Amino acid sequence: MEHLQPLDVVIDATCGNGHDTLFLTTLSEQVISLDIQRSAIQKTEQLVGTKATLLHLSHEYIDEVPLPKPPRLIVYNLGYLPGGDKCITTKRDTTLISLKKSMNILAPDGAISLTCYPGHEEGFHEEQAVAEFLKTLNPQQWTILQYRCMNRLHSPIFYWIEKVG
Repeated sequence: MEHLQPLDVVIDATCGNGHDTLFLTTLSEQVISLDIQRSAIQKTEQLVGTKATLLHLSHEYIDEVPLPKPPRLIVYNLGYLPGGDKCITTKRDTTLISLKKSMNILAPDGAISLTCYPGHEEGFHEEQAVAEFLKTLNPQQWTILQYRCMNRLHSPIFYWIEKVG
């Protein structure tokens, strides 16, 4: 990924089974991963070992993470833990809190990668809330791209949110 340099700080705000965290460690030496579920942290640790800092913490507290410098990339893969309890899922309210905080701590030329899964009830409401919020952002300060598969009902929706300047 051309956006990152090896010493840039990267946050995986929802580490899940650790695959995103593992990929991010190939791009940067300073990866911090969060998850509210201890099982997600354990699965991620099995994949990445000591290549990332793992924190058992909800993404809504992302601004409390000690950072050596502002992150250039923050990654969200919302929804529930694949293979886990589908009743435990990210929620629109805490996701919006986290997203707003992420935008405040992001490096001046940083970006946020956010994937929503509208195929379950909370995921549907979460994606709608995210989309409505993103529409309100100043285009002089943010460039927002949306990618989705138009011919598949409930396909994941990917947002790339880049800070201008």
